[in-house]
Amino acid sequence: MPTFVLMAKADLEGCVKFWVPEGHVWHFALKQAAGPETREGVEVDPDEEQEVPNSKGATANLLLKFPGDKHASYMKYIPMPALTRAQTADDTEMVPIAVFECRGLEPVRWTPTGPYCVQSEGGVEYNEVGFKDDEDWCEYDEKSETSLMVGKKIAHEFVTLAEAEKRVKRMQK
Repeated sequence: MPTFVLMAKADLEGCVKFWVPEGHVWHFALKQAAGPETREGVEVDPDEEQEVPNSKGATANLLLKFPGDKHASYMKYIPMPALTRAQTADDTEMVPIAVFECRGLEPVRWTPTGPYCVQSEGGVEYNEVGFKDDEDWCEYDEKSETSLMVGKKIAHEFVTLAEAEKRVKRMQK
C-alpha cells in the first residue's frame, strides 16, 4: 500500500518552531490513482475512522469512490513521531510533517488552513495560527519584542515514505 509523506516548509519570521497540532483536520486535492479524476477540498480528519468495505477490519479516515472504480479508495493518517517533526527556524529544506497511507488515490495538493502552532524567539507558544482572507499570520510577541509572521503560501510536496526517510538521513548529516 503506498504511503505518502507530506514535506513542508513555512516562511517564518520571528518564530523558532512551527508545527501541526495533534488531531489537525487536513485539506487536500486528491487524484484517482488509476484515472484522471481529481477531487478538490477533501477533508481528512484523523479523529474520524470508518471501516473499509470488504476488508478484514481495516479502517480509514477517508473513504471515497471515484467514477468507474469498483471499490472505494481510502486514505489514513499514520502517526509517525520517529519521522515527522516540527519545522525550526534553522531548517533550510522541507521537513516531514505528516504521513498518509493511501489506496486508489494519491494526494496532489495540501491547502494549509490552520490552526497551527508556533513558538516565538521569546518562548511564547501561539496555538491558533491560521490564515484568514488569504493573508499571512502576523502577531507581536511582547516578551521578546519581536514581530512574528508565518507565510500563507507554505511550500510543500508529497513523497514516498522511502524518499522521505532518505531526505531525513541526508538532513541529519
